[in-house]
Amino acid sequence: MWKIAFLILCLLLPTLATAQDDPEFLKLGGDLYGGGSAVVVTDAAAHDVFLGAQDTTLAGPITGSAHMVGQNVILAQPVAGNAYAAGQTVTLSGAVAGSATLAGQTVTIGNIGRNLRAFGQSVAVNGTVGGAALIAAQSVTFNNAITGDVAVNAEMINFGPAAKIDGTLTIYHSDPASIDVPNEVVPAARIARKTVEEWSKDAPTSIGVSRQTIWRGLLSTIVTVTVLAALLAALIPAKLSQMRATFLARPLRSFWFGFLTLSAAIGTSVVLAMSLIGLLAMPLSIVLAIIIGFVGYIVGAYALGVGLLSLIGRADPGTWIERALAAAVGAVVIAGIGLVPFVGWLVVLAVTLTGVGALCIVFFRPRFYSEAAPAT
Repeated sequence: MWKIAFLILCLLLPTLATAQDDPEFLKLGGDLYGGGSAVVVTDAAAHDVFLGAQDTTLAGPITGSAHMVGQNVILAQPVAGNAYAAGQTVTLSGAVAGSATLAGQTVTIGNIGRNLRAFGQSVAVNGTVGGAALIAAQSVTFNNAITGDVAVNAEMINFGPAAKIDGTLTIYHSDPASIDVPNEVVPAARIARKTVEEWSKDAPTSIGVSRQTIWRGLLSTIVTVTVLAALLAALIPAKLSQMRATFLARPLRSFWFGFLTLSAAIGTSVVLAMSLIGLLAMPLSIVLAIIIGFVGYIVGAYALGVGLLSLIGRADPGTWIERALAAAVGAVVIAGIGLVPFVGWLVVLAVTLTGVGALCIVFFRPRFYSEAAPAT
């Protein structure tokens, strides 16, 4: 476990050296990078901005795009490019000339020049949207005009007096017929009512990804996992066998350690975002978390394949070809499970975390509550 702590400490050293209440900014190539406990940008000469803090505010217009994350995110001035924001509360009152992708518990949206993608618990569209809108939330309120098509998945959908949709409105709801849409907002002829279950089928198409692309990506994932698992079997056969045995023999323990490991890797990126130097190092932390998760997915798929083959009487793989076959079986099965709506991704996540845990246990040998060695 100390090796993981040491790795995290190395990633956090820049943050620990610079973390403070006063914000720090770096201007590079016309772009502005900022971090701290509270960040307020007033520099009107900035092109793109990259901001991470507990409270993040864009108080000056920018000529590029805004990338902002924090507990409270406020875009109060015009953005000439696109806007990307995530936080507990996201408030966009300044006009965005391009598209906006927003996620938060409470999301309040002003004028958007092109397309809108919003996700949260409560979403209010108070400004005009010049393109299409894709919204998923518990509660959605439309208070202004939207030029393009709208796809909304929500339990409660409300329309203000100024709400108007020029394109097609697609409603996803457990009881879509129960949603009352005033005729002045959009005529009934341009309303499509669908169940929530249909959202998982239509959402990829709604965001511009064809089903052919999805199947092609699924096949490439299966091939990639099989090849990489076979490569691991050739390079570290003993370690891979240990990880497989750990995965199958103690799945709950492996899952727990996988959860801790991946949480630490992902959490590091959030902490790094709170300082200037750490903000620059944050992409490395994110890449590290992605690599750990992907390797865990490979280990999990391989172990699952071995476990399934053992159920039909096959012995544990002893040769490289047998390990590659087990990896292929696991990759196909886990990819198929991932296609199951709602629960599929949870199973894939569980397999991935268990694979990460097996990886952590074999390579780092973590222990909790270990007794201290007797003094000599």
